[in-house]
Parts: sequence; C-alpha cells; structure tokens
Amino acid sequence: MGLESFHAALDAVEAGTRTRPLTVLHLGDSHISLDHLPRALRQRWQARFDDAGRGLMPGVPFRYYAPDGFALSMRGPWSVVSSLPQTTEGPFGLQGFRATADGHDAVMTLAADAPFAAVTLEVAGGPDTGAVMLKLGDAAPFRLSTRRAAPGLVRLTVPAAASRAALWPAGNGPVHLLGWSVAFAPHKGRPGVRYDSHGIVAATAAITARWDEGIVAAQLAALQPDLVILGYGTNEGFNDGLDRAAYKALVAGLMDRIGTAAPEASFALLGPFDGARKGTGEACGDGWATPPKLAVLRAVMGELAAEKGAFFWDGSAAMGGRCSVHRWAIAKVPLAYADRVHLRSAGAAHLGEALWTALMDGRAAAERPACRPSARPRG
Repeated sequence: MGLESFHAALDAVEAGTRTRPLTVLHLGDSHISLDHLPRALRQRWQARFDDAGRGLMPGVPFRYYAPDGFALSMRGPWSVVSSLPQTTEGPFGLQGFRATADGHDAVMTLAADAPFAAVTLEVAGGPDTGAVMLKLGDAAPFRLSTRRAAPGLVRLTVPAAASRAALWPAGNGPVHLLGWSVAFAPHKGRPGVRYDSHGIVAATAAITARWDEGIVAAQLAALQPDLVILGYGTNEGFNDGLDRAAYKALVAGLMDRIGTAAPEASFALLGPFDGARKGTGEACGDGWATPPKLAVLRAVMGELAAEKGAFFWDGSAAMGGRCSVHRWAIAKVPLAYADRVHLRSAGAAHLGEALWTALMDGRAAAERPACRPSARPRG
C-alpha cells in the first residue's frame, strides 16, 4: 500500500512510454550520509532501468563524503555550512549544506566514471550574489550569473559531453552553491533512474525546519520525485524526552510540504533501525539496552503511513527485531559497529537489498532476475 504511483511510474519507464527519468529522493541521517545503504537500491534500479545520473552533490560537505562513481574535491577558501546546528543561518535546500566562496582561488571539481550529457547547478541567488564559472572537460568555461532580484533558488543547466567539470566564483560577488549534479544521456531510449540521497550525521527530522521553504519547493518542483523516502528517527530514538505528538506533527507537516510541491510522489516512511546504548532501557546483554523511544517512533511512522496512504517499512524488523543490533555488533563477521547504532557496509548493503525488495513488492517486475549494474562506456 502507498506505492501505487511509484509503481505506475516504474511501469511507464519499462514500457517505454515515459521520457523523463524516474526519480527517488531519500532524506535521512547518518545511515545514508555515505552510499553504503543507498548503493543497493541505486544499483538495482539503475541496473534494471538504466542510469540517469547522480543526484545533487553539495561539494565536499564532510571528510568521508565519497559518492559512488565520482571523485570530488574542493580547494581554496570555500566555507561549508551545515543546517544541523539549531542556531545556523540559511539559506539551505534539500541537501542541507551550503558551500560559499567569492574568489577565483576557490575551485570545486568533479570527475565522473563515465561521460555525462549535462551539468546542473543549484545556487542560492539574490541581489548581491555573483557569477560562477563552469568548465566542462577541456572546453572554455561558461560564465553563469546567480544574481536575482529577490533571494531564492537559481537553477542552471548546461549541456555537456565530458567526464570532468570544475567551477569557481567569477569574482563579482559571493556564490552560494547548494549542490550540483550530472545527467547521463538516455540509453536505448530509456530515461533511466536518478536516486538523490541526502543524509546528515546526527540529523533528526527537525533539521528540515531550517531549510528554506521557497528553495525546497522550487527544488522539488524541478526534481519531480516519484518516490520520497524519509529515513529519520535513529537520533530521536535516543532522546528519552521526545514528545510523541509533537514529533508526529513535525513529520506530518514535512510530508504535507513535500506533497504540495511534488503531488505525484509516493511516500515511504522508514521505522528506525534497531539501536542500543549503555545504561537505561530494556536489556540486550553485556550492559547494552534498547532506548524506549525507538519503538515509539516506529509506531508514529506506522500511524502516519496509515493515515496518509504512505508505505511503511520497519527497519528494526528487517534486522531481526529488538537487540538485533547487539547481535550484529558481536557477530563473528560484524554487521554493525561497536556503538550499536551505525551499520558496517555489509549490514547496510543487506538492509538496502531488503528495502529494495519491499519497495518493489507487488510489481511483476520485482520477480525478474536482477540485471548486472549498467556499464557505461568509460573515457
């Protein structure tokens, strides 16, 4: 239940009656800040329906940021700001980060494993913002203005035939980059799948209240996601003072805002994975215990899914239920780290496969053998 629109979009891609990429937007915390969990979903969908490109990448927002298929770098005086701190000032979009610079010596580069057909920049523009220089491969750079009369999103797309790109401020005002992405050309007439995953370590759903509503609405209108996955709850689950009603209202409001800007999207709400801590809670062994609010959060997400016609997936149940994270951490080949919160790559891959199967359940196509990941020409 709740995935009918998404499944219809998959059917249209498979039947060849759809021309724009099928798009998945996944928002959450540290579980998707790296590609360990999204990789399983992205590879399965892109192997079956082809690769439309990577979602927006906000520069290099943290040390270990390494999206599959891309090499990213930043040099010079870039200032990267996260929307995580409650006192932070915007603007922010769906990526939750902003990279700002105003001089020629601040350079950001991107190299892809395969040639791409277009580059899109999303920038927070305003009356005082400057131009950005964009160089594709060995071609002369483009000069693209980010200035606009009122503050808001500036979205710039440039056709390309390259596997490398670089950008830097032109020097006539600050540039506030929210993210950039590449698109691959359709393969054999198939529009392919684009999977945008934006995770911030230590994030809760409350972080979304610090994102600029106008920018986010404009991003969603451009993105036109077919499926929106909300993966918050892990960090909230360790807050013993969490207000159940307030949290439900917060997530419901987030769903309403996204639904208004992306009315065709299906929603998938993820119940948080199992977690444990030293100290209070229901015992799991060796001094580890389950924080009681994790179960409360899963119940809230299940209720919201039922009330709003969304899909619900219980991440803890997929792991094996309460205390499974403790078992995963002490296994001969551990699937979770010793903190009993974060997943090792093998554990994340296992859960990514389980989530993909659940999201595809009910489609005849889900029963077909998976193809190998699509191999685009290199070079």
